[in-house]
Amino acid sequence: PVFDTGHDDDGEKFGGKTLEKGLVTGNVVGAVVVARWYGGVMLGPVRFDHIKNCASEAIAAWRAATSGRPAKQLKVHKDVEKREELIAILTERDQSITILRGLLAEKKGQRASSSQTAGGSPAKASNYMALPLAALEKLENVRDATIGWILKEIEKAENAQTVQKDAETVSPASEKPSLFPTTPVPNRDAGS
Repeated sequence: PVFDTGHDDDGEKFGGKTLEKGLVTGNVVGAVVVARWYGGVMLGPVRFDHIKNCASEAIAAWRAATSGRPAKQLKVHKDVEKREELIAILTERDQSITILRGLLAEKKGQRASSSQTAGGSPAKASNYMALPLAALEKLENVRDATIGWILKEIEKAENAQTVQKDAETVSPASEKPSLFPTTPVPNRDAGS
């Protein structure tokens, strides 16, 4: 079957897209509506967390009502699955960050002294099991940003190496043939 998906932000930029993504991710056929009103405090980007959480709770309640499982049991089960998935992702990203930091240090070491490091702290094992789900989700975003930053720094270092190599392959000006050869002019005052 072909389904039509869409959303209406109704002035809440990206709010509808957040809800649509939740429906698609949850493989839900139907609609969800989240209404919010200004209560006198500017929430900033955290409002999208509230919108997403409200929609997730509504979807979980709908699933519980249609599947016969209690909503809380369903939520706990989904949280456990999400937690395990995030821990695996974070562990993999930590390994990627360690490798990328080493590569960055190597790239920078080729044009700088070998005593310079990638600016990172020594790798230490993280105990993700002790963190709540919300903290794991934020850490995933932080790890993504860190990987993005390191990749940009690697690209900068590679560009600097290319510029340096190009400068080294160009011969110095004294070795280039000149259009106007210079010949020493004898000093006429020395003989008189």
